[in-house]
Amino acid sequence: MNNIMQLLDAEIAQVAKTTKPVHVRLKHMGNGVYKGFLPFKIEGDFILNSKKLDNVPVLVDYQEDHVVIELDSNEENINAFLSKDEASLLKAVKEQVRGELKEKPSFVIGPPGTGKTKVITKILEEAIKNNLKVLVASPTNMAVENVFERIDAKAIGLKDGEVILTIKTELEDLQEFSPEAIKRRKLQPIEDELEILQMAKADMVKRKRDAQPTLEAQKNLKEAADTKLANFQRDFRELSKRQKELKSSIDETNNRIKSLTGNAFLKGVAKVFMGNKLEELEEEREKKEKKLKTVQNEIDALESKIQVAQTETEEAKKSFTKEHDAIYEATVAIDKINKRIKHLQEKAEELRQLNLYSSAKIVGATLVNATLNQKLQNAEFDLIIVDEASMALTPYITIAAQALREKAKGIKKISYIKSDDLYEAQNKAVSMALNSRLVLVGDPKQLPPIAETREMKKTIFEVYGADRIFEGENPENTVLLDINFRNHPKITALASKLFYGGLLKSGKEDDGKDALFVRKSNSKMVSSDGSYINNINMKIVVSQVEKALKRGRRSVGIITPYRKQALLIEENLQYLFKEYPDADVQAGTVHKFQGKEKDIIIYDLTFSPSEDGRIPATYDGDKNSTAAKLLNVAMTRAEGFFIIVGDVEGILKLKNQNLVLREWVEAIAQ
Repeated sequence: MNNIMQLLDAEIAQVAKTTKPVHVRLKHMGNGVYKGFLPFKIEGDFILNSKKLDNVPVLVDYQEDHVVIELDSNEENINAFLSKDEASLLKAVKEQVRGELKEKPSFVIGPPGTGKTKVITKILEEAIKNNLKVLVASPTNMAVENVFERIDAKAIGLKDGEVILTIKTELEDLQEFSPEAIKRRKLQPIEDELEILQMAKADMVKRKRDAQPTLEAQKNLKEAADTKLANFQRDFRELSKRQKELKSSIDETNNRIKSLTGNAFLKGVAKVFMGNKLEELEEEREKKEKKLKTVQNEIDALESKIQVAQTETEEAKKSFTKEHDAIYEATVAIDKINKRIKHLQEKAEELRQLNLYSSAKIVGATLVNATLNQKLQNAEFDLIIVDEASMALTPYITIAAQALREKAKGIKKISYIKSDDLYEAQNKAVSMALNSRLVLVGDPKQLPPIAETREMKKTIFEVYGADRIFEGENPENTVLLDINFRNHPKITALASKLFYGGLLKSGKEDDGKDALFVRKSNSKMVSSDGSYINNINMKIVVSQVEKALKRGRRSVGIITPYRKQALLIEENLQYLFKEYPDADVQAGTVHKFQGKEKDIIIYDLTFSPSEDGRIPATYDGDKNSTAAKLLNVAMTRAEGFFIIVGDVEGILKLKNQNLVLREWVEAIAQ
C-alpha cells in the first residue's frame, strides 16, 4: 500500500482544485439568520465566501425550497458562494494519522441482499457474550442506522449507556442511544435534586430572613423581662436586708429591756427612772415592730411580683430560644444544602466531561466521527467493524483502526456455535469476525470511495486483494456472503454473471416471470447547468411510473447518472403524487440509492451514443471499472423488476468488446 501521507497529500491538492462553489443569494432575516434560494437541495457543513466574508464555516439547513444559514453578520443581503471544504476535512484527517494500517483486516464481502447487516448484528451479539467492546463505523449514517435498528440492547444484556450511537437519526428508538440522550438521563436525577435543593435553599433563606425581625422582638422582650426581674430581685434583697436589720434591732431592744427588768439594784434605788427608760425602750420596740411588719408586707408583695416576672422571663427566654434555634437550624441547613449543591454541580460537570465511550460496550459512528472524535479514539475497542467499507477512503479506515486496544497477551480463540438462523457463509463470517480485530464489511463491486485521485479511489478490498475471490482465488481472511434474498432470481443471475464471477446464488424461488425490461429511446441528452437532461427519456420514465402505479405498484425508484435529469424527472412526477398519495416513488443518482431498494427500479441511461461511438466517461469501462459498479448498484436496487430506458440499439452497435455497458444492455435486452 502506498504511503498514507502521500495519498492524502495528492488527494488534498486535487480536491482543492476541483471544489466547485454553489452560488446562493442570501437575504437577512434578523438575529444573524439568512434565507436564500437554490435550484436544488443542499445541506450540511459548508464554507461560505463573499466580498466581505472569507472561508466562514456554516451549517446549511434546507427547508422546503430554500436554505437557512446562521451567520454573524449585519449585511442586509449577501451574494455568497458555498463550497464543501473536503480539503480542510482531509487535512484534519492527515493530522490524525499515526502510520500505516498495522492490524491485518478480515473481509466480509456482502453483495446486495445477502444479509450482511444480519451478520453484523450476530457478530455484535456474540461479541457481547464474549465481553468484547465493539465499534461499528461506516461512511454513511444509513448503514450504521440499519445495524442499530436490529440491536435489542436489553435482550443481549446491555445496560443504559453501554450502547452509544453518534449518528444523526430520525428514529426515536435510536435517539435514546445518542451521547446527548445518555448524558441527559445520567444528569436528570442530579438536575432534579439540584432543582429541589435550590427551592429548599430559597425557602430556608426566606425563613431565616423572615425570622430575624421576630428574633429581635423576642430578644427585646427577653431583655425587658430580665431587667424587670432583676429590679424586683434587687428590691427583694434590699428589703430582706432591712428586715434582717430590723429583727436584729428589735432583738437588741428586747435584750436591753430584759437586762433592765432583771436589775434589782436599779429597782431599789431608781425605780422611777428605770420605769421611764423601759417605757422608752418598749415604745422604740413597738415602732420597730411596725416597720418590720411593713417591710414583711412589702416582701410578700414583691415575692408575688418576682414569681410573675420569673414566669414572664422563662416564657420570653423560651420564645427567644425557639426563634434563635430556628435561625440556627436554617443556617446549618443552608450550609448543608450549599455543600450538597456544590458536590452535585461538580458531579454534573464530571458527567459532562466524562468520556462515555470508555464504559460503552457497543458504539456506532460514521467513519468521519470515528476518525476525528478524540474521545472515541481514546476509548479502546477490542473489535472494529467497518460497514460499507468499499465506499470508505483507506486513510479513514486506517485512523479508525487506531482506536483498537493494544493487544492483550494470551488472547484465546473464541468458539462460535453455528446459528440455525444463518446460512453457511454467514456463520463462517461471524466466526472469522469474532477472532479478528478489524472486520471490513462491504462489496467491492458496488460504489467505490468518492475521490479525485486514482489511488484514493481504490477500495480497501482492492488494496488488500480481497476482491480476487471473484477471479476464482481464495484470499486469506475473506468470506463471501453468496446467497441473495432480495432481488428477483433473474436479476441476481445477471449480477452474478457480470459482476460476481458467477459466485452469487439466489435465495428466492424463480416464478418464471420476466424481471428485466427495456424501453427504447434514441433521444440525445443535452447539457444543463454542468449536468445533462433528456426530455424524451423523462417522458418515457414518467409514463412507466404511471403504469406501475395504475397496476397497484407503489414502490418505484428512478435512477440516472445525472443529477439534473433526476431533478427533471422528479418535477414531472409531482402530478402523480396527488392521485397516488401513498406512492413511494423517488428519483435520484446512483449514489443516492446506495443501500436502498424498491420493488421496481427504472434506470434512465439518459445518453444515446454519438455517430463516432463516443460514450460518456460515466459508462466507459470494463467489468472491473467504476462504470460496472454503477450499473451493478443501479440494477441490484430492484427487488422485483428492473427497467432500462435508453438507446439500446445504439449501445449494442458499439464495437468496444470490453465495454461492460454493452454486455449489460445485451443481457437485459435478450
